[in-house]
Amino acid sequence: MLNQTQSKKITLAATGDILLHKRLYKKAKKRLKGGYNFDEMLSEAKPLFENGGDITIVNQESIIAGEEIGLSDYPRFNSPIEIGYLLKDFGVDIANLANNHILDKGEEGIIKSIENWNEIGIPYVGAYNSQEDQETPRIIEKNGLSVCFLSYTKRMAGMKIPKDKSYLVNTFEDTKVGNIRKEINAIKKSHKVDVFVVSVHFGKEYHLLPTSAQKEISASISDAGADIILGHHPHVLQPPEYILNSRGLRTFSAYSLGNFFSGQKGLYRQIGAFMTVDIEKPSESNPVLKIDNPAMKLTFVDSTDKENYKLYLLEDIVKEREFIKTHMGNFNSKEVYEEIKTHLTRWIPDMTIS
Repeated sequence: MLNQTQSKKITLAATGDILLHKRLYKKAKKRLKGGYNFDEMLSEAKPLFENGGDITIVNQESIIAGEEIGLSDYPRFNSPIEIGYLLKDFGVDIANLANNHILDKGEEGIIKSIENWNEIGIPYVGAYNSQEDQETPRIIEKNGLSVCFLSYTKRMAGMKIPKDKSYLVNTFEDTKVGNIRKEINAIKKSHKVDVFVVSVHFGKEYHLLPTSAQKEISASISDAGADIILGHHPHVLQPPEYILNSRGLRTFSAYSLGNFFSGQKGLYRQIGAFMTVDIEKPSESNPVLKIDNPAMKLTFVDSTDKENYKLYLLEDIVKEREFIKTHMGNFNSKEVYEEIKTHLTRWIPDMTIS
């Protein structure tokens, strides 16, 4: 049993978007008659999940309501259930659901998707099937630390949440994050929480740097009590940074974790990351968290032809190929590798990128 003076430490792992375009699940169907098998396409990712962190969260950008209500991709996504079972096999601890595609199949899609997450056995956050579900904090205990996960989306792709069912999706408007602050404060009063991790769906698609609104929102969420911010929506990796807030505390903000596994084409849309960060609570008498050692293991979803769409480690691509082929042309692999590492360490120069 940990005592009052003993340090408590975990490593949090996180990925960007898992967004299953038709070209991905069509290939997966070829590998399993009567179902979908993503094992080979994501075989290189499995060791990352198995060795990466004490708690792992993924951003499941597309609902997994399955064939029962019809699979589909852009602009209204619905994915095979099997991707969830693979994530369970990988050891994923929680799935983030609040995003601009969560209502792509309406209330029916959310409810069916949540039924599937429950059947798979992976907790979820950001979308809910009832008021009670929404009001139940997502807290994971590990190594003596209580980690609470919250999730919100700013955009809904033009879809409207039913007025009498606002619990379906956690949202916020513009740069106003008062509801996030209220939720954090309410949870603090009713539960012992050491760490707050807030996933946020915001920003501009394909922008390699966070917008001023992203920075403003993140600063407000930091001041509201978030210790770690995990950003999604731009579909490209943006450089993270530490935010010093008015309480004198630091928040680690990963403004965008980009795409992890998707069918999008475009050099930086195909580069993703498996990110880890260490969280330490020195002692009960000194509860100020130490959040350090951020690291990213870069990945690349190869789409050189329509039969591929396999995830590789970017460092392996660089070792094996002089050029990275995309639909826009060929790019020198070493130059791309160095460029993305320089880009991602813009505000945290000593961050490990590999």
